Amino acid sequence: MTRQVVSREAFLDGLKHIPREDVPLPELGNGTVIPVWGMSALDRTKYEKSFSGKSGKTIDARIEQFRQRLVVACCRNDDGSPIFTEADVAELGRHRADVFERIVNVCQRLSGMTNADIEDTVKNSEETQPA
Repeated sequence: MTRQVVSREAFLDGLKHIPREDVPLPELGNGTVIPVWGMSALDRTKYEKSFSGKSGKTIDARIEQFRQRLVVACCRNDDGSPIFTEADVAELGRHRADVFERIVNVCQRLSGMTNADIEDTVKNSEETQPA
């Protein structure tokens, strides 16, 4: 295997494309989809920071909404505008878990978010709870 070090220009120009994928929602009608976009590095940093308060401690109520908040962050219209807002987080939690998990799995995959990443966030939350 040959080794080639990427140039700055190739890296900066070649990795701008944010992946996206349509997740089928046959429960809502034939051909119905929800577009899921991966996060940029900046988007992911902001998403992860949203779980910490001013003191740096994790906000437990937000951890309980981890999946809903991920859907809000990643589900966008074709033009890139958000489908959901922060105001939808509680309502999203009341919907079918099987359909919701299908969407969440794509959000995670396109954003490079592993189960270990999620466990670390939850672990940090557990460590901040009072004894």
